[in-house]
Amino acid sequence: MFTGFKPEASDFFWELCFNNDRAWFYEHKDQFDELINEPLKSLATETNKIMASRFPEMHPVTHVSRIWRDARRLFGRGPLKESMWFSMRGGTDRAFPASFYFEIKPAVFGYGMGFWCATSEQGERFRKSVDADPARFIRIAEEVSAQDRFTLEGPLYKKPKGSYSEIADGWYNRKWASLTYEENFEGDALSPELPQILADAFSPLMPMYDYLNSAIGE
Repeated sequence: MFTGFKPEASDFFWELCFNNDRAWFYEHKDQFDELINEPLKSLATETNKIMASRFPEMHPVTHVSRIWRDARRLFGRGPLKESMWFSMRGGTDRAFPASFYFEIKPAVFGYGMGFWCATSEQGERFRKSVDADPARFIRIAEEVSAQDRFTLEGPLYKKPKGSYSEIADGWYNRKWASLTYEENFEGDALSPELPQILADAFSPLMPMYDYLNSAIGE
C-alpha cells in the first residue's frame, strides 16, 4: 500500500548526484529500496488500478524505470540514473506511443502525459490526422489547455509545418509534445492520496491521450 514518499527520498537523489558509482549505491541499496523503489512501485500499481476502473477500455500497462543506466549509453555519465519514474500506457509502445508518467528527481517531482522522441513517420501521421479534421483537434486541444496545471513542452520545428489556431499550433509544430507539471518535493508527494491525485490529474487528459494514440499509433 502506498503511504506517501518520505522527505528523505528526494535527499537520496541529491546524494546520488555527487556519489554516482556502484560502490556508493550498494552501500545505500536498502535505503534506495525503502525510500524510492518500493514506494514508486506501489504508487504505480495503485494509480493503475484507479485509471483502469475509470477507463476500462484503456487496459493500462505500467512500467517502472530501473535505477541503472544502459551501459551502452553512459556518454561519460555515472552508471546510475538521477531520477526514477513510472509510465502508464494502454498496450505496446508502437500501438500506444503516448503515455502518462510520474517522476521523482532531486528536490522536485512531476507528472503528465505526452509522446516523446517521435519518428518522422509518426509526426507525419499526426499532422495528417489534424489536417483531415482540424475542428476536432482544435476542440480537444482547447479543452486540454483550459486546465491550469500542465504546461505544453517539446522542441519546435525551426520552420512551422502549418497553422490552425494558436492553441492547436503549439502541438502541430512540435517534433514531439508533452504536458508536464512539477512542484517541490513536499505536499502531495508525501501524501497517501497521491494515487488519487494523479488519477484526477490524468483523467481530463484522456481525450488528448486517445487522440494521439489513434493518430500516431500503428
